[in-house]
Amino acid sequence: MAQIAKGLGWKRKLLCTVTRSLPVEAFYSPPCSVRSTAVKRVYISAGIHGDEPAGVLALIQWLENFRPSLLFSYHFTLIPLINPWGLKHNSRLNEHGVDLNRSFQNVNLSPIKEIRSFLEAQQPFDLCLLLHEDYDAHGIYLYEIPSNLQLGRKILDEVSKTFLIDSRPKIEGRKHNGGVLSRPLQKSRFEKIGYPEAVYLYFQFKCKRIYTIETPSEWDIEKRIKAHTQVIDTALSLIAEETTDHALEDNHALSSPKPH
Repeated sequence: MAQIAKGLGWKRKLLCTVTRSLPVEAFYSPPCSVRSTAVKRVYISAGIHGDEPAGVLALIQWLENFRPSLLFSYHFTLIPLINPWGLKHNSRLNEHGVDLNRSFQNVNLSPIKEIRSFLEAQQPFDLCLLLHEDYDAHGIYLYEIPSNLQLGRKILDEVSKTFLIDSRPKIEGRKHNGGVLSRPLQKSRFEKIGYPEAVYLYFQFKCKRIYTIETPSEWDIEKRIKAHTQVIDTALSLIAEETTDHALEDNHALSSPKPH
């Protein structure tokens, strides 16, 4: 990841090391030479659960095939491996037996405190994609925060042309909309059980488009990697289309004759 990022001219930041030798690093693209509100700020993370490696590998592959032309439309911030000890030991938890995805409220826990500080300097974000896997999944599904954004449905509609979408009546005990799970967020509930990364991004930074992507752990690893990279590309394409549509609407409004 470091070698690829260096070749692309991206910045690299060591956030911390765990167990003295395992780095947690962030990578981010250079500022766009053309300053414009149309440039979307995108955050992507993976590897917060060490037994979910596909997202980590997907980010490496996605960056290997990165198209520099994307930098005219997006600024990227990546944390490709939040839990390196967990990845090394095939563990959901970190070296202290802690689920980092229930710990974003903990300002004294590494690497959470370093990630929080880094993201504070990088935000705001227009789109957040958090790459995960699920051993019980029958196909791809995603969590959407906040609810009813419609982009999640569009992402899965496009991805369904290549990959199976989870069609179970309930996912994680909840009803869903064609693989999209969304619900109103109760801050008091998460104060009791701990903050997932997505919930922290919403409450702390007021991010308006946060998607936690889940691929089935039982799928072949190459298939899971391809699914994650397709989700990333699809989400970027869809928000680019929305930006273009809004620009066309604004131009039409400006060019329309005003009534006398």
